[in-house]
Amino acid sequence: MTAELNRRIDNIIRFGTIAEVNHDKRRVKVLSGGIKTDWLPWLEWRAGTTRSWSPPTVNEQCVILAASGELTMAVVLTGIYTTTHNNPSQSADEHVIEFADGARMVYNQQAHALTVTGISTATIQASSQIVLDTPLVKCTGDVEVSGKVTSGDDQIAGGISTMHHTHRGDSGGTTEQPQ
Repeated sequence: MTAELNRRIDNIIRFGTIAEVNHDKRRVKVLSGGIKTDWLPWLEWRAGTTRSWSPPTVNEQCVILAASGELTMAVVLTGIYTTTHNNPSQSADEHVIEFADGARMVYNQQAHALTVTGISTATIQASSQIVLDTPLVKCTGDVEVSGKVTSGDDQIAGGISTMHHTHRGDSGGTTEQPQ
């Protein structure tokens, strides 16, 4: 075998760590062994009509996949855990996305439960409507509504029904229920 052929075989699959990230150009430089690659594209979940964006981070372990062993034509595959301390869960039932600021999204398929924590705000914007199809919606804080509130049933505030309450009358009795 020639030295060039050995070099190409060694370069087909290489492990490394992300050294630099260029978000605008969607490229990374990788440290692998004693070399630092030129700018290479990374593989993303989706990049067609459905698109995702989860850029690699510096020091993240990766694999360089180089067709024909030519590093200038390589792509980078990220998502390799370097230690057991950097994976966000050890559960077979949990699917977790954890962000650098501490925000977490966890879906536990055994419990059928989605949990989002560590966020400051959440916005859902729909052009037509949002439907919450559940027996109970529970809010633990204040609720502010900018538009009208329509209800097909009674509302109870402070234990008093808006449909079935009465008032004290002028002569000591009580009024009839509202209609």
